[in-house]
Amino acid sequence: MGLNHPTVYDIEQDPWGFVWIGTRDGLYKFNEGRANQVSFLDSTDLRRSNNVQSLLVSQDSTLYIGLQLGGLMGYDLSTMSIIADDKIPQLPKDLSVISLYQSNKGTLWAGTAGAGIYYLLPESNRWKRLKEDKFPNELFFCFDFAQQGDTIWLATTGGALLYVTEPDLAVHEMPANADVGSYRKSVDVLDNAVAYGVEDQGLFILDSLRSSFIKYEDLENFWPRDVKFIGQDLWVSTDGEGLFKISDNGVSHYSKNEKQSGLASNQFYGIYPLNNEVWLGTFNAGIAIIPESEELIIQLPRDENYANTSVQSAISLIAENGIWVGYDGDGLKNYKQLQGQWMEFMLFDRRYPKVITSLIKFGDEIWIGSLSEGIYVLDQWGKIKRTYSSTSENPLGLSNSNIWSMQKTWGDSLWIGTLSGLQFWDGGQFISPFDDAWEAGRNIMDLEFDGKKLWIGSEFEGLFSLDHSGTLERFELDNSVLDLHQYQNNLIIATEGAGILALRNGAIDTVIDNQGYMNAYSLASLESELFATTSIGLLRLYLSEAGEWKYEVLRELNQLQVGSPNRKSLVSMNERLYVGGTKGVAELNVQKMTVSDVPDIIMTSVLSDNLRIPFNVTTNDSKDLNQVVFEPGVKSIRFNFELVSTQLRSGINTSYRIKQLDKSWKNIAYGLRSIDLPELNHGSYTLEIQAVGSNNKYTTLTIPFKIESFLWQRSWFQAMCLILLISAIVLSVYIYQDRKFQSTRLELVEMEKELLKSRAAELEVKTEKQKAELSFQLLKTSSRLELLKGFKDRLIRESQKKGLAAEVLQFLKSLTRELNRELQSENYWDHFERNYRELHEEFSANLKKTYPSLTKGEIRLSYLLRQKMSNKEVANVLNVSPAAVEKAKYRLKKKLGIDKGSSLDNFIQDL
Repeated sequence: MGLNHPTVYDIEQDPWGFVWIGTRDGLYKFNEGRANQVSFLDSTDLRRSNNVQSLLVSQDSTLYIGLQLGGLMGYDLSTMSIIADDKIPQLPKDLSVISLYQSNKGTLWAGTAGAGIYYLLPESNRWKRLKEDKFPNELFFCFDFAQQGDTIWLATTGGALLYVTEPDLAVHEMPANADVGSYRKSVDVLDNAVAYGVEDQGLFILDSLRSSFIKYEDLENFWPRDVKFIGQDLWVSTDGEGLFKISDNGVSHYSKNEKQSGLASNQFYGIYPLNNEVWLGTFNAGIAIIPESEELIIQLPRDENYANTSVQSAISLIAENGIWVGYDGDGLKNYKQLQGQWMEFMLFDRRYPKVITSLIKFGDEIWIGSLSEGIYVLDQWGKIKRTYSSTSENPLGLSNSNIWSMQKTWGDSLWIGTLSGLQFWDGGQFISPFDDAWEAGRNIMDLEFDGKKLWIGSEFEGLFSLDHSGTLERFELDNSVLDLHQYQNNLIIATEGAGILALRNGAIDTVIDNQGYMNAYSLASLESELFATTSIGLLRLYLSEAGEWKYEVLRELNQLQVGSPNRKSLVSMNERLYVGGTKGVAELNVQKMTVSDVPDIIMTSVLSDNLRIPFNVTTNDSKDLNQVVFEPGVKSIRFNFELVSTQLRSGINTSYRIKQLDKSWKNIAYGLRSIDLPELNHGSYTLEIQAVGSNNKYTTLTIPFKIESFLWQRSWFQAMCLILLISAIVLSVYIYQDRKFQSTRLELVEMEKELLKSRAAELEVKTEKQKAELSFQLLKTSSRLELLKGFKDRLIRESQKKGLAAEVLQFLKSLTRELNRELQSENYWDHFERNYRELHEEFSANLKKTYPSLTKGEIRLSYLLRQKMSNKEVANVLNVSPAAVEKAKYRLKKKLGIDKGSSLDNFIQDL
């Protein structure tokens, strides 16, 4: 089972359900039917022994490890890792710690070999030695502790039975009615009962009324090694005389000398109740396990020459006048119950075949099929009446002496399945029903008769049916048939490697599919229930109300106590099942067996790139699930888990999935307890591990984990980079657009400049044209006025001449008046001023704004002066004399506030 050394000193079970074993060769963790060695010396700074003498699981989930000549070490059960020396209070490294205990108040106690008893108070970080002047020698060695209220009983060396009281830590002695002097003692309590096992002296029980220990006198030469109350029973181990259980029904003795017990040693050390079983540490045979109750499985007696390592394989059974068992190499045996105990019934003949492959009650006879020795016919007492062999002088038609199966059918016919085909016995001879001997299969593994048809299961050719008319029908199967059984109008087929099938109305249905190449060995009915022995264990099969096949695991394979089951080795009798295997036959009380639950799943460690990372042990019952965090860039991840069970759970299938990646479940290979994940992207994930048992009952372990991202993988960094990128793009676009805009703007400015130049040139041309036109208009007007004035003057002279007729004179005066009106007309000036303001808009506006009090004539004079006209020209335009112009200029100069020394013409030009 994985132990490398047969000497086991101590056993402890932790809160998770793992069993820890201290041996002479180190520390082991036992789970799922196997012990694995745990290395614990690598983390210590001191040179220590590997000999584990004592173990203790403390209230804070620390496994304390007491060593021979190595002091004390600690193992953190919450992380499944060794505790460094500086993290745990240390005892002297050269001490041999042979016992460990923790009181109800949390005080740790350590018993040593020759160095006294030490205690560690809660919240203290230093061990202290228990001292008592009255018992200096007795306290040197302490092998065991037990607490009863405030009393802690001490199993010490010497001649006294001692106890210490809390909290004063005072040591007292309890008297006894006989000598208790010995090197070793053990102690245990149950309510008010206290039992001491005193080596070389016997068993002592506390009489509370007398306040004294009384020697147990019912056993002689009884030298206890360890004592333990389990339920109401007291179990006592010895170093050579085996194991004893003292109960209200008397004393039961377990010894290797009793072949039925299955024990390999009589030298027992500690006794440990675990999971309704009694575990025993031995001196030279590892661990022995005995059920607390023997009402579920009872071993039938084994051969007197049987050893624990022997194979006594029961390969055929029938229930008839007891249990008849055919063995593979050990012949035939008959077992009967006498006074409630199974006994081997003495047979009258010893000439039976060595390998008995099949048994059947035929009439008042028992027929035996054998390997290579043909058929033997016995009477009800086991006496051989006759034999049939294919190699005898008169085989009576028997074609082959290798007999695999026999079955009664129509009338008195007995059908025989042999290595070379099918035959039947008609009462006088063996007959082959077919021309071709192998027509119904070559190696006939089993025969079953349902009242109408004979069903034939072969090793290689599948399944056949044969009716009374001789019609043969074949049903192809991919696997060998090991057993056939009729159940509720179904033919149940046990196969090798393909599970269990059911045939009904010509259609084959799957009862249990191939779960990791499952073998189904034997089938049997008990009352209305169907049972099967398989490579999983003992199963109960049934049809649900919906007509679906269901199954329950009643016992795992190694719990059956018969080794590996064999083909056609399961029968029922008197509300019991009897199963045969490689280690004999056992009686099963299936009515009191309960269904095996699906075990808890526990995650024990996590590896990142093959390096273990800090992780707290997690189970499917854990409520607070801490997320496992991996460093960025991790290439491989491994999750190590276990199914918490002391038994090998063959009927449990495990699978896993990562919810964020796949909704379907991936099967985990049988026996594999690790999950390797390939390189995953950064992010948060949820790992689910599922253990599925019978009828799809399951437990699920959920582990959230997260793979950290590099800086450049983080969302905020990517968002920031995206923002920066967008900003850079926007900025680039902006710069590009701005430059393009500036360029376009410059082009537009240049175009505008050119346009303005063009327009300025056009305006300049227009202005010059308008100036020229204005000057021309002034000149034209001046000339016109001068001409009109000349005409006027001439008309006046003509009208002054004498001798003119009245009519002529009247006409001349009329013309003169017309010329005066024309010379004084404002129409011309309105047109002139409008053109002038359009041409010199800024000057006109500035003049009127700066000097709003100017008259219309003064404004008109300003316009003319602006045109750089001389006084004479101005006088001609205004139709006044040059002297009048000078006066008008004087008045304008004064109104404009111009100094006398300043030029009015220059002022007008600069305005």
